[in-house]
Amino acid sequence: MRKLLKSYGIVTVGSVILAFAFDAFYAPNQMAMGGITGMAQVVNALIPSVTVGVATFLLNVPLFLAGWKMIGFHLLASSLFSMVVSSLAMDAIALLWTFPAIDPILAAVYGGALTGLGGGIVFTQGATTGGADIAARLMKLKLTWLPMGKLVMVPDFFGLAVAALAFGRVESALYGIV
Repeated sequence: MRKLLKSYGIVTVGSVILAFAFDAFYAPNQMAMGGITGMAQVVNALIPSVTVGVATFLLNVPLFLAGWKMIGFHLLASSLFSMVVSSLAMDAIALLWTFPAIDPILAAVYGGALTGLGGGIVFTQGATTGGADIAARLMKLKLTWLPMGKLVMVPDFFGLAVAALAFGRVESALYGIV
């Protein structure tokens, strides 16, 4: 039980770091994140009353349901926890602090580094942050010859492209790629 609590504590830290990266660097600079979070940014841009955290959660639900059925519950339990924590943390941080926009290249580098750190911490515990990772695992069931890295790029690119269209700025996606 102690090992499980420690693991979920580590997942919580990684999820909060990821949420902080989004709120501090991506959101104030109108930079797109890939995957589900990028699509959640679009939902928020079109319907401002729906926060990015809520939209992220709602867009992830069908993926988790499909994943549960096709991949199994064990992998998804910790990933579901991570997704809920990061979604709640995104909204809580945005509610508590308003971050100023900074130089876009710096925001892309700092945001990317913190996103990588947070995601890496979550991954060390055998969890994912949901979204593109779950979508890629589902695609892997049919496209077994493709590596996971390439499969994760598909939903990430889609999220970036849709966000760039919604923001009306190609730079949003380009900085997100950085």
